[in-house]
Amino acid sequence: MPRPRIPETSAAQKATRLAWNQGLTGKSRPPAMASVIPVCTVDGCGTPVTGTRPPARGMVRVTGSADGAAAHWYCPTRCAAIARARADLRAIPARQGGDR
Repeated sequence: MPRPRIPETSAAQKATRLAWNQGLTGKSRPPAMASVIPVCTVDGCGTPVTGTRPPARGMVRVTGSADGAAAHWYCPTRCAAIARARADLRAIPARQGGDR
């Protein structure tokens, strides 16, 4: 149940609210419908390693984690860094006993 709002009756209360909101009034705009991480457009980025040659020049091989994930080819920029971070996170052993 939402808490009832007490009306602002004095000029000092209104001035305090405006100072707190840095002068902003009204409703905030809805969040943008853009993805947090834009999709990579490099040809062959994220493809599984099937041979010894990368699908395109300059691709970086990122090995899977110890849990048996396969190695993939990634572009040498942010995609390879994200893939390495995900592999590192998968390598952390899970705690027993729930979400604590």
